[in-house]
Parts: sequence; C-alpha cells; structure tokens
Amino acid sequence: MLKILVGALLFVCCGYVGCGVSAYYRRRSSLLSELTGYIDALEKGIAFLQTPLFDITSSYVADKKSDAAKMLSAYAGLLEKGEFSKADCLKAANSRLLTGYEKNLVAEMLYSLGRSDLDTQLSELSKYRANLSPITESAKENYKKYGALSFKLGILAGLAAMLLVA
Repeated sequence: MLKILVGALLFVCCGYVGCGVSAYYRRRSSLLSELTGYIDALEKGIAFLQTPLFDITSSYVADKKSDAAKMLSAYAGLLEKGEFSKADCLKAANSRLLTGYEKNLVAEMLYSLGRSDLDTQLSELSKYRANLSPITESAKENYKKYGALSFKLGILAGLAAMLLVA
C-alpha cells in the first residue's frame, strides 16, 4: 500500500513539474507578445493621436494582469514620478522570464521613450520592434514545441516512476 502511495505521489510531482515548465514557456511567449503589442500601441499613439506617454502606457495596462502589465505599470510609476535613470528602467524591466540581453533591450527601450522628437522616436521604436520580433517568434515556437511536450513528458515520467516504485 505504501508503494502505491509513493508511486502516486511521484506521478503527481512529475506532472506538476511538467505543468510548471509548460507555464514558463506560455508566460514567456505572452510577455514578449505583449511587449511587441505595446510597441504597436506606442507607434499609433505617438504618430497619430499624439497622446502623452503616461496615458498610452496606463491605458495599455489598464485591464491586464500579466507579467508585461506589471512591468509596464512599474514603468508608468516612473513616468508619473518624473525623473528616472536607466537603472530604474532596468529594475522595472526585471523579470525572470527574460534573459539578460532581453532585459537590457527592454530597459533601453523604456529609457529612450519620450527623449527625442517624433521621427527619431518612431525610427527607434521600429528598431526595437526589429530586435524583439525574432525573439518573440522564437518564444512562440518554443511554447508550441516544448510547452505541450513538457506537460506530456511530465505525465509519462510520473507514470514510469509509479511503475518502477509499485
């Protein structure tokens, strides 16, 4: 009886680990997609509507509770405060879902917003979109490939562990 309980516990633990790995890939893909969407919102808001940066950011994150929304809410707090440094932007862009290069890229983008004229700003946003697009596509492909696979492998590993113990 104890062997069956231990096997069931191993099955549940392995399934949980697989589910956690799948959630990591899903959250990373979602974060990068929302950052790309934020660049789209900035381009439309700056070029056509000429809306202030704080208003664009606040309205973009108004109804969202994702990792990108937390990051952009921290940035909106910096905008509301007024003066901030690149280190403050790096702290706002800090996420365990991003690599060091990606954190620096996002922090650099956030720091550069609103610091130049309209044409320069739009060209810089295009540059950041060009840098983030391949990373976003790679994250989406990894989620499709490894996200579903990790959950299934977690279940299979749990079954194998259960059979070995029982």
